[in-house]
Amino acid sequence: MKKFTIIFFVLVFQLLFFSGNLFSQNNSIQIFIIDSYISSGKSLKLNLSFYTSEPTTSKILISNEFEYEISEKLTSQHKAIIDISNLGIKDTVLTFKIIVKNSNNVIAESQNFKVDYPKIILVDKESNFLLFGMLFASVFIIPTPSYAFTEDGNHFSITKEVPLISFRSGSMNFPISYFALEYTHIYNTDRSNFLRVGYKYIKEIPVVKFISPGLDLVTNFDGFNGIGVGVSLGLFNVIDTFTLYARYRYNFQPSHSERNFSEISLGLYTNFFSMHF
Repeated sequence: MKKFTIIFFVLVFQLLFFSGNLFSQNNSIQIFIIDSYISSGKSLKLNLSFYTSEPTTSKILISNEFEYEISEKLTSQHKAIIDISNLGIKDTVLTFKIIVKNSNNVIAESQNFKVDYPKIILVDKESNFLLFGMLFASVFIIPTPSYAFTEDGNHFSITKEVPLISFRSGSMNFPISYFALEYTHIYNTDRSNFLRVGYKYIKEIPVVKFISPGLDLVTNFDGFNGIGVGVSLGLFNVIDTFTLYARYRYNFQPSHSERNFSEISLGLYTNFFSMHF
């Protein structure tokens, strides 16, 4: 069972990490997104960078309506900062596609990308202050209910994961990955408190929101120092800021296999207070 679990997670990581970020509709020209996000401030600006498999000119089409030139000269590296404050777009996400043309006048179009607008919370009104407090509590205070299957029985547990650093993705509504700090308390067992530092990779999939394999370093500072491998399934959004997820995780200590245990949990994910890169 242990070997099967490890092999399963290795296959999941290989499938997700090496699936490639190729978005061109024309196989002769490949378009690779490096970064795309909307920065907030006095004005909203779309920050976009990508490269192509061969030198091309490029332009962007926003919401199938607004077109902007990016590179008028042939190049493989493309970068633009576009002020979108006055476009009057009412959607909750910004959609765009990239159009490129090489020296032989071959044109390629990317798929439609989606970028979330920055979530800005104003605290000058009581209702917004209350929402801010709810967000803060959900990220740093309210725990996630879990169930642990250990060598001495099954136990209720609570865990709290705080995403610390998130890495932006090109076309997703979620970061492509993040590092998190997590604390777990398992009731009615000798080894009850665990601290984890983990890395999670996020990939959007049809029907549900995402699938997210993860790897954790776990310790209880009292003899258990091991590794946790898990997979989360993002089910649906809650008030546009949280995503309800279900998670399975297997924790093992290579030198003491009798201490291995697994967990299932149901929680809310948000990267609102995370640092983004």
